Amino acid sequence: MTPNEVKYSPIKMLCLTLIFSIQKLKHYFQSHSIHLVSNANPLKYVMAKPVLSDRLARWYLQLQQFEITYVPQKAVKGQVLADFLADHPMPVEWELSDDLLDEDVLVIEVTPPWKIYFDGASQKEGVGAGVVFVTLEGEVLPFSFTSTQNCSNNVAEYQVRILGLEIAVDAKQLPLKVYGDSQLVVNQLLGLYEVKKP
Repeated sequence: MTPNEVKYSPIKMLCLTLIFSIQKLKHYFQSHSIHLVSNANPLKYVMAKPVLSDRLARWYLQLQQFEITYVPQKAVKGQVLADFLADHPMPVEWELSDDLLDEDVLVIEVTPPWKIYFDGASQKEGVGAGVVFVTLEGEVLPFSFTSTQNCSNNVAEYQVRILGLEIAVDAKQLPLKVYGDSQLVVNQLLGLYEVKKP
């Protein structure tokens, strides 16, 4: 594709894809009727233009050579289900049973969440923060952060909490049990306290 073709709108990209398909598979298009399954109808888009540019006029002429029928994608999805039910009918003598033979097997094991401990402190030189994760096996994963930005102790606690949660999300370890020494931050995290100012 040329740099200009990369900038096309999605419907023009669909038209261009159809044109490329026609150019590569012309012998198939000539011998068969083609069903175009798509969310949008590129044929209608090209024909609905009151004044065709050179490119659209060329596309229109190429599309008119073949028997192309547009089929909405939703219609195909519904038809697949109908075809499956027609091909696999239920026997007349089949009865619906409420008995579940494997009731004991339907058990879900819930694994306990990881634990996260956080603490942050602020002083004149900057902020120091630490996050410690404890895995299910008891493995300890410590992380520490420093910043030269001056801020209050509460802001330092917020920053370390956010960093810890970002690490947990990246590691795909949610839900978590969160532990911290700042009552304000923990209660806001639990929804017991309300944030007045962002």
